Amino acid sequence: MERRIISTSMGHVHVALEGDPGSPPVVLLHQTPRSTDEFAEVIPLLAGSRRVIAIDTPGYGASDHPETPPSMEDYATVVAEVLGTVGGGPAYICGHHTGAIIAVEVAAAYPELTRTVIASGLIYVDDEVRADLGPRFKQWTAQADGSHLMAHWERLSHWTAPDTALTQRLLVDVYRAGETSEFGHFACLSYDMEARLPLVRRPVLILTGNDDPFITPKMIRQLTAALPDSELAYIDGSVFLPNENPEGFADAVLAFI
Repeated sequence: MERRIISTSMGHVHVALEGDPGSPPVVLLHQTPRSTDEFAEVIPLLAGSRRVIAIDTPGYGASDHPETPPSMEDYATVVAEVLGTVGGGPAYICGHHTGAIIAVEVAAAYPELTRTVIASGLIYVDDEVRADLGPRFKQWTAQADGSHLMAHWERLSHWTAPDTALTQRLLVDVYRAGETSEFGHFACLSYDMEARLPLVRRPVLILTGNDDPFITPKMIRQLTAALPDSELAYIDGSVFLPNENPEGFADAVLAFI
């Protein structure tokens, strides 16, 4: 795997690349507050037949931290800048949760850079969802007694137990993002998805984990109505789908593209 630091309008961005540089690239975009580690098990499965470009969203992983909360449009611009630097032509844009929303905006704003979209765990953001998720997206701060450390462990292990190794990986990403770790979630809440989805004129795979609690049948109906050139795929897994079921994730991506 090759790792590069690329200069963008939002500072230096860490990118992992693997696979044949001559094949159309698959861009991987992680959820908040993760990093390219979210796709650690998926990358080698895709790189056997495709070039993979995994990006640490600004503020996460080894990328620079923005001083103010970015918008979804800002994140999409960084993806376009990375593709402009590493080359390879139009890409298959694949994201999970927050990354799926970034993928939607890349397709809406930069159709010339987009072959297809693979939107894993895509949440339909409307006023109802903003009211539901908004109170959950509160920025943590470090506490003098270290209680924030245990609080994060308890919250994350709720989703990952008994896989303590995965819980530890999530905690590493949370603390690398630091006290701006919620910026990606704030961008999701402010994103005008209802206006942007009709601008996506590329085929879309709506990929969902069977046990993902954030995806409802109503959301799926809303997404398929707004994205007429879309397909649905369900695989086993939950909130951390690429880590939980990398083989199923990679198989679904490769089958679609």
